[in-house]
Amino acid sequence: MTRKIPIISLEDFEAKAKKRQVYKSLVESVTEGVKLKLESVNIAEIKNHDVIISVPKTEWKGGLENAMNYYIEREEYEECSKIKKLIEKL
Repeated sequence: MTRKIPIISLEDFEAKAKKRQVYKSLVESVTEGVKLKLESVNIAEIKNHDVIISVPKTEWKGGLENAMNYYIEREEYEECSKIKKLIEKL
């Protein structure tokens, strides 16, 4: 089954109002990317602008580390554990 990426408004993206949604998509996409040996993954689409935010494999670790910091701040340690294991696979 193909995973659907979130569609967010440009305003929400610029204001970082959808951080949780973007980080969740990043973690899911990189997980899929590792399994399928992809070179980049799509994590979001900007509504009404025909723009897809894509993350190349070289940026996965940095993105996951940012996601980890986000989840640590919110004390969501189960997500942190999942991210840590994913980073180790890179």
